[in-house]
Amino acid sequence: MTWDEPEGAVMADVVNLDALLLREDFLATEGVDAGSQGKTAIFETDLRKGEMFLSTLRKPDFQRETAAWSPNTIRDFVEAFVEGELIPAVICWQSPSRLSFVIDGAHRLSAIIAWLTDDYGDGDNSVKFYDNNIPAEQRRLADKTKQLINETIGKYADFRAAASNPGSNPALELKARALAHAQIPLLWVKGSDSKKAEKAFLTINQKATVIDPTELKILNDRFKPNAIVARSIVRNATGFRYWATFSEQTITKIEVTSKEIYRLLYKPELNQPIRSIDLPVAGHGYGSQTLPLIFDFVNISNGIAVTDVSRSKGPKLKLAEHTPPVEEDTLRVLGATVKIARMFTGDHPSSLGLHPAVYFYSSNGRHQPTAVLAMAQFVKDLLDQNKLLDFCAARSRMESFLVSHKMYINQLTSKYGSMTKGFRHIRDYFWFIFEHAHAGKNESKIEAALADHERFQILVKEKPILTKKAKAFSADAKQLKLINDTLASSLTCAYCDAKIDSKSMHLDHAKEKADGGLGVTENAEWAHPYCDSTYKTYKASLVSG
Repeated sequence: MTWDEPEGAVMADVVNLDALLLREDFLATEGVDAGSQGKTAIFETDLRKGEMFLSTLRKPDFQRETAAWSPNTIRDFVEAFVEGELIPAVICWQSPSRLSFVIDGAHRLSAIIAWLTDDYGDGDNSVKFYDNNIPAEQRRLADKTKQLINETIGKYADFRAAASNPGSNPALELKARALAHAQIPLLWVKGSDSKKAEKAFLTINQKATVIDPTELKILNDRFKPNAIVARSIVRNATGFRYWATFSEQTITKIEVTSKEIYRLLYKPELNQPIRSIDLPVAGHGYGSQTLPLIFDFVNISNGIAVTDVSRSKGPKLKLAEHTPPVEEDTLRVLGATVKIARMFTGDHPSSLGLHPAVYFYSSNGRHQPTAVLAMAQFVKDLLDQNKLLDFCAARSRMESFLVSHKMYINQLTSKYGSMTKGFRHIRDYFWFIFEHAHAGKNESKIEAALADHERFQILVKEKPILTKKAKAFSADAKQLKLINDTLASSLTCAYCDAKIDSKSMHLDHAKEKADGGLGVTENAEWAHPYCDSTYKTYKASLVSG
């Protein structure tokens, strides 16, 4: 096994070690000559809390999160270090201010620091770094890693105790003595030019890493407003503050609004298998797909072209212009993003209150991120084309069809691909169903129209048939039963007759207060916020007109 990092494969379970090495501006600052040669190896003692060498270690501010290793990978590396196996060198560059920037090896160093501090994403450093806003999934993976390492290697504190109390644990005492000689080789990039050092970082990481194409684009666009906004949302405005150079007023605006967007998209936290249909719009708030999903959501909300970067020929990390981001542009991008997020869910007057179980989860309870991007584009199209009221009029019929034919989203994703590859096809499918529902067609007529459509007829022809031979209930069958039964009993809007999600429940006066309506249950009815603020007036005007 090699320790080149980070590993290219997208892993289902990745541990967040990003808090363990601080980030810093990579640009050269005043000080002594940069590019000096430092020590030739890193020992366990160099990485203890409070040690001077650790205090000099930094990651470049543009480096992606140190969150690409699985629990097993971390365990295997720590074990290799403890047992004195050969480990590839970490490469650093010394800045004019005598900071040691890690050019290659952040995961390796962070894994050792995690063991020394017992912090695998939920310890003291991580709690402080993320302002105590650590997702449940991140905590779960931290616990999993901790248990794995404690069972196979042992706690670092136990090694220290064995060394401090000779004879108390001879076997562990022997390992502790060996640990004193364990080391990671250290090489240094020569030269004082920070641009050359940055180029070395990009070259090394590009060769050693197969980076997700969307993440690669974010790295290349790291000083642009959409990248800054995406990062601020993904980490709930915690962690490294890519917006720290802005004015205090703008910083506050970014952090407050980013937290609102995070809450709208990722609360309540997703637990699987699902036990209720009180679900988050965007699925897990932690994982390899989170940043790409939010980056594309931001782009769609702002009308920025979303391209399938996986088809680009030989995408490369590149040197970015070190031009400070523009506050006004960043706030504009953030404002457009929160506008669409508020239309998705929540209690803002513009909220359509889209039910996650209707739009963003398959029949077996799995989250569908491609459908989130498709719906973001669909909602923006409705807004741009002034068709929100038409959507409300057709919404109940449209959603009824979507729930009864959830397999069609799966088929489209399988045919065209996920995320940027397939979201436009699902958006077009949403438009097809909406237009036919708005024309008054029922479910059977919509399916007949799909069967006659050159592009969508494959959905009907290749519709999967669920087996009815199994005697035991499968996990998928249980999830399908839960979703169907709970949706069937869900509250419906008094004005559009579509399902109401718990995050968008608005209690309205059937007889308006201005007309003498009282705040009693007999005069109460549930509505989507947008239906209450806008659609009910439009609907009443049609009746009176």
